[in-house]
Amino acid sequence: MIEERLAELGITLPEPAAPVASYVPTVEANGMLFISGQISFFDGQLMTGKVGAERNEADGILAAQSCGLMLIAQLKKALGSLDRVERIVKLGVFVASTPDFNAHPKVANGASDLMEA
Repeated sequence: MIEERLAELGITLPEPAAPVASYVPTVEANGMLFISGQISFFDGQLMTGKVGAERNEADGILAAQSCGLMLIAQLKKALGSLDRVERIVKLGVFVASTPDFNAHPKVANGASDLMEA
């Protein structure tokens, strides 16, 4: 059902990123899957820079969406099927920005809106 919805939205999941340090990407405990922090890749490239400096708000939203796609890819890899997902309980978003940038909720909604869709 989730994968059908992704297809309807024209979304193809990326390959789940391998850990780059000493952590595991996912841990399943008591029927819940915890996913370690993910970073944003777009067209296979790491997205860098701060919103409000090298990046604008639209770039930040794209970065949040891209990170959300990586989360879904990690879910699928860990669970074997996205049909096992019943609910997203918590979604944390960190925005690298300049001190004067104040649209963090809009940027974070890039990931939140993806999960809602």
